Amino acid sequence: MRMPLLFVGHGSPMNAIENNRFTEEWEKIGQSVKPEAILMLSAHWFTQGSFIQDSQHPRIINDMYGFPRDLYHVGYHVKGHQQLTDDVISLISSTVLINNDWGIDHGAWSVLNHMYPKKDIPVVQLSIDANKNNEEKFHIG
Repeated sequence: MRMPLLFVGHGSPMNAIENNRFTEEWEKIGQSVKPEAILMLSAHWFTQGSFIQDSQHPRIINDMYGFPRDLYHVGYHVKGHQQLTDDVISLISSTVLINNDWGIDHGAWSVLNHMYPKKDIPVVQLSIDANKNNEEKFHIG
């Protein structure tokens, strides 16, 4: 059985610590969709080439500035998932390199914080390759 593909825009990073109609919907999605692991693509990790993480404990990236202190203490610490990383590398026909310098950015954790507040689902982030055209990006998906 295939899991659904979701496009979830985080809107304001403040949604990570607020309760509103957006966060309520994210909670509902999290209650109805229970994946073994999550492959996350975030527009905040836009790279020259394709990169993926294989860290067992991906770091948290606070890649936003000028917000209240509470936002920087969300700390969505999750495990990585080596098998998912390996599967993605084998399925993408172009070169995908391991890069653990980035981590889980606010494009991911601000939404996941509401969808899976127990932080019990592993997350692997895949970069978006700026060198690929839209058709190539579609095929990667």
